[in-house]
Parts: sequence; structure tokens; C-alpha cells
Amino acid sequence: MTGYDVVVIGSGLGGLSAAALLARAGLHVAVVERNEHPGGYAQVFRRGEYVFDPAIHFTLDAGPGGFTPKLLEHVGVADRVRFVASEHTYRSFFPDLTFDAMPGRDAFLRSHQELFPADSDGLARLFEMRQAIFAQLAALPQKVGPDGLEAAMATAPLVFRHRMSSVEDVLKEYLRDSRTAAAVASIWPYVGSPPSRMSFLLFNQMLETMHAGCYYPLGSFQTVVDALAAAVVENGGDVLLGAAATKIVLREGRAAGVEVAGGTVLPARAVVSNADPQHTFGELVGWDATGPSLRRRIGRYKLSPSAVVLYGVLNADPDALGLVHESFVFPSWDHERTWSELQAGRPGGIWVSVPTLLDPSLAPPGVHLCVVTGLVPARADGSWRAVRDDVADRMLRDVDALIPGLRDAFEIVEVATPDTLHRYTNSSGGATYGWENIPAQTASKRLAHRTPVDGLFLSGQWAEEGTSSLRVLTSGRATAAMVAADLGSPGTVPDLGGPSFLNLPARG
Repeated sequence: MTGYDVVVIGSGLGGLSAAALLARAGLHVAVVERNEHPGGYAQVFRRGEYVFDPAIHFTLDAGPGGFTPKLLEHVGVADRVRFVASEHTYRSFFPDLTFDAMPGRDAFLRSHQELFPADSDGLARLFEMRQAIFAQLAALPQKVGPDGLEAAMATAPLVFRHRMSSVEDVLKEYLRDSRTAAAVASIWPYVGSPPSRMSFLLFNQMLETMHAGCYYPLGSFQTVVDALAAAVVENGGDVLLGAAATKIVLREGRAAGVEVAGGTVLPARAVVSNADPQHTFGELVGWDATGPSLRRRIGRYKLSPSAVVLYGVLNADPDALGLVHESFVFPSWDHERTWSELQAGRPGGIWVSVPTLLDPSLAPPGVHLCVVTGLVPARADGSWRAVRDDVADRMLRDVDALIPGLRDAFEIVEVATPDTLHRYTNSSGGATYGWENIPAQTASKRLAHRTPVDGLFLSGQWAEEGTSSLRVLTSGRATAAMVAADLGSPGTVPDLGGPSFLNLPARG
């Protein structure tokens, strides 16, 4: 069989973005995907006339001039995806307070100052610091070597001060009222760690990017997947579906191709894995070929939570229930209590998505789809089927306590558990966000794109760019740039902007 320059394992957004950029750079690329449809967590499913996004309900930096539009334009498929902006960033429901987070950092700040006047000055100072740290991180060079560390620390003192800070660590410096801090930290379920554990740098980059608006691709996130897959093919590559990778072929210690189910070997000069690292190194490469230190390092990582997700039809007017496109539901102001209960198996960090508020085409006219997501421990052991219905009912009762009428109006169409997520993505434990997003597992403390196996690279949420639909796309760009340079085509993958931790050097 004719060889490839690059074989990409997995057709999630991290794999497809890398593949599309490499194909656009003139390299011969193949994507191998074990499922019959591409997309990973971005792959939609249909039930009759209903179209559901299984895990991604909005994205960031997708407005004019944003990272994703520039990516799609560069690979020649910008005309196939149209993003629409949400009027709200999100709405939060607490036991005695409901409030909206609006686009725009000034509007976001003012709304929180009005809600919590005693912390008005602290909020102003916090937001000034947040903006400064965001700018400092962006100002760092793309890569900082040991010789440049001192200059980098002078350029970005706040970044280095808070590189190991949790959200709680920082909020306590500025805010006196625990309720103010709980409100500011409302987005923690999107990252999968409560304020006491979540990386402040990751939280800040996500929230700052959210201030610029939240976006949805009309027709579902499958349109983004299909556009990137088309870009691979139209630039001379192949997307091979139903082709599970069974082995990464090594030749003299270097990745030299991928074997797929049935025994076919696809020779390649480099391999990119968008798959779970346990699967990549433990099964496809083999621990014997990686050395014990990598196995020990991966074994020390903590998984993020998984989720139970209820997909349904809302037999009520979302506006009458007080729902917007994305709504958080917190039965307690104490996020640590929610996390503790989550660890014990009770779904927590619940949010409600109503995608048809932005895209009515996902359902028949006049019908609203609704998705209720609750975080649970990452445990895909086949045990969820026995408790699935009870867990779903518990989630709906928790939501109904703050949004009366939702439980009666919600008609379940499908339920996903960690077992389901593992089955479709092969992610360890069905982990929703890869490794947990704590400071010790963020940025350079995550796995690097360039692995210890020569010619093998990682892309996606398990690598240093980290969690979110935007970050896995930027991860694909970073990986593609490294691979292209290694294969003799430096500079052929452009810098498209977007949030990045690649310019944050390892330290401590």
C-alpha cells in the first residue's frame, strides 16, 4: 500500500484539525477512525426527527476573526459552517438567586457588582488582575527555553505567581463573601473541577474568552466535523471510517505507521494520536517500548469526572421556565459540598442546554430539545445500567427544585452514562475532560504534543492545550505545526491565534 506522510488516529476535533492543516500544508494524510462516523465527542446522533449534540453545546472564539473561522478558512471550508452567537453567556440558578452572565467583560463585571455590592471593589480589582494575567500569558513567546525563563518571569509575573493557584486561592484574595466567589466560579462544571481544585490559569483563559461570546454552529457540531473531514479529503488525504487502529508500528524506535483492524498497515513518516494516552501507549505502542518513566507518569494522572447526560424533548416554553441556551443549576452555594457528593456518586455540577433556542432546525417546528448534564465519577465498568433510571430521576428532581416544572415537561429520549461515553470514545472511565484540570495537570504539566517515541505526537484534550472544543482545535494546530516542521515543511501551518499554554514553560 502507498505510504502516507502522516497517519492520524482518531477523528475527534483534535485529530481532524491536525489532519486538515497537515493536508493543507501539502502532506499526504490519513485519518483512521474506529467508529462508522467521525467526530468523537462532537459526533451527533439522531433519534427520529431530533438531532442531538452528545457533549459539546457551544464553542468560543468563533466570531468574525476568531480562531475557528480562521482555521476553517485556511483549510478551504469556511463556507460550510455558520456560527451564531448566544444572547447570554449563561444563566445560573442558586437556591435564592438567579442571574445572567452576559457577553462582554464589563457587562459581566457590572452584573456581579450589582448582585454583590459589598464585594464591588474586590470584583473590580479581581477583573483588572484577570485581564492583566490574560494579556501577560498572550505576550509570552511561543516557546520559552531555560535560557529565556528569567525574561519570561519578568514579562509575565502574574502568570508565574498563579501557575499553581486554584480558583479558590485567587478568589479568596479579592472577595469577602463566599457567595460572590461561588457566583464568579459558576463555570466550573465546564472544566470538571470545583474552585478548590480547578486551575486558575485555565479558568481565567476560559472566562476571558467567554466574555467575547459563546457560539453554536447551525446544523450541530457535526457541521464542523464534516467540514474538517472534507478538508482532509479535498486536500488529497483519506478519512478511513470503521478502521480501528490496533498497533502503532515502530521501526528502529520510531513511529513508522499504523496497523488497523484486519491487519492492513498504513506506512507513515509520522503518527498523531488523538486517542486516550492509556490506549495510545499501553495498547497501540506497548509499555515495553515507552520506558517505565512515562508509564509511571501517566499512572499518576487523575482523570476528570465523567457525566450522565439526559437527552430529551421539552414539552414547555423554555422562556416560561426561565431557561436560556446554557443554564447552571446549583442546589447549594457550597461548590465543595457539591463536589464531595459528586465523588460519592450523586450527579453534581448540573447544567441544562436548550440548543433549539439557537438552532430550531435541530427539531420539528415548535419543538425544543433539552439536554441535562450532571458530572459523576469517571467509572466505566458496566455498572451504570442498573442505576441509570434512578440517577436520571435524581438529576431531574434536583433541577426541578430550582426550575419548577422542568421535570414534568422533560420527556427523556436517551440517556448516556460513563459506560456510553467510554464505548463511543474509548476514553478511560468515560472521562469527559481527559485529565482533571487541576494546576498540577495543566499546561506543561499535561502530556506534551511531542512524545518520547520519535515520530509520535499527541493532539486533543489529553495533551498540554487541555480541555474544551476550542482548545482541542488549537491543540490540533500546534501538533500540525510541529509535525510539518519535523517532516521538512516548517512554516506551512500558520499561527491562527486562540488561547494557548504552549508558551508557558515547565517549572516546578
